[in-house]
Amino acid sequence: MKLLRQLSEMPHFTTNEQSIAAYILHHRENMLQLNIQELAKATYTSHSAINRLTRKLGLSGFKEFTLQLAREFQQQTQLPSSVDPNYPFSYGETALQVAGEIAGLMKETVSRAYAYLDDEVLGQTAGMLDQAKRIFMYALGDSQIRARSFQNKLIKINKYAVIATELHEWAYHTVNLTPEDCAVFVTYHGNSPVYLKAARHLRRQGVPVITITAAGQSELAQLSTHCICVPDDEVKHAKIGTFSSQMAFEYVLNVIFSCIYKISYKHNKESAEQSLNSRYIKELMEGE
Repeated sequence: MKLLRQLSEMPHFTTNEQSIAAYILHHRENMLQLNIQELAKATYTSHSAINRLTRKLGLSGFKEFTLQLAREFQQQTQLPSSVDPNYPFSYGETALQVAGEIAGLMKETVSRAYAYLDDEVLGQTAGMLDQAKRIFMYALGDSQIRARSFQNKLIKINKYAVIATELHEWAYHTVNLTPEDCAVFVTYHGNSPVYLKAARHLRRQGVPVITITAAGQSELAQLSTHCICVPDDEVKHAKIGTFSSQMAFEYVLNVIFSCIYKISYKHNKESAEQSLNSRYIKELMEGE
């Protein structure tokens, strides 16, 4: 619990910073409901004092501080995982036991991923994607399967969505994105040279970037307009499969899609129904 330990030790804190740290440690159960104005008022300090404290803790500001605090609170209260995300089942188990282990892993993964979500970031991410003229998704390997599922859902509510990394055409797509578009990176480790090249270019061009990753402190995350983190539970190589990470990605993308859908709920529902009943679509699909 690095952040909580730093707050407890209070290394090189000013009097105001000590006051803020003490308040946080003594009001943990309420901290995640407070915004920066409320915390400043409760501690008789200021926005700038709180921001100075967060930077002294190695964070970029209050938003990142609350996200990290939420993770640590969740880790403190959560019971030890009953399923190893890298080896969720063993050699001697029956088929039904394996099914139970995977079911348990799914439940734990979704619960942990939910604990990482931030209401404001989710809302802003959904709004950005809803307003985007085009959505380009950067995902490879197993993560591209999750991206395709997300793409399929977006298309059904008339959102222009493209897998930018398909057929090695990411560079061509990247140079054609505009600030009216939006890029979405789905990557567990967030250290792909391809993604970093693309993200640096998009940042220079003012293109909004959303990243979903377990590497919340990576360069890719720092280059992003919004970063949504998933639990970092998997060992890079020593595992049976990418069960946990892909479950987390699927859950987060489903949540984002649902938030987009909710923005224009009635319109999206009517649009989906019209598409389903469209004779033109039926004609085009004849013979498939």
